[in-house]
Amino acid sequence: MFKHIKKVLKKIRARYINNSLERRLPRAAPSVEEAILPFDPETYTVAPKHLKQMMDEGKRFILLDVREEWEYQVVHLEGAVLIPLGNLPRRFTELTRGVEIVIYCHRGMRSLDAAGLLRQLGFKSVKSLTGGIDRWAQEIDSTLQRY
Repeated sequence: MFKHIKKVLKKIRARYINNSLERRLPRAAPSVEEAILPFDPETYTVAPKHLKQMMDEGKRFILLDVREEWEYQVVHLEGAVLIPLGNLPRRFTELTRGVEIVIYCHRGMRSLDAAGLLRQLGFKSVKSLTGGIDRWAQEIDSTLQRY
């Protein structure tokens, strides 16, 4: 019985070793050339005054808040869609492609990360609000609570 099991195991091992050369594992991460996007702040950011102008003109765009739920509860811009940055890789399909997306966070760092991620996922017109909601509260709407 043991001889039979040993023989079967040798066949399985031989088959595995022979087939291992043909197997290709998917890459876990993009190469350096694929991962780096050329960064031009003018292309990927929007100033609070320009966003206010877009709102006043009734321009069609998605306002995306990438902060955490508790931050959103403290203060948010009217009409914003909340998708925390950590959930964005799973929930990006909730966003409409082809529509401009303006992303904001507290001070503008997470929104820049989100803009880069969405660009890599194929979204063409994505911008980060420079300075985030904190700068918006300083320059546009001083009635908003700052934290």
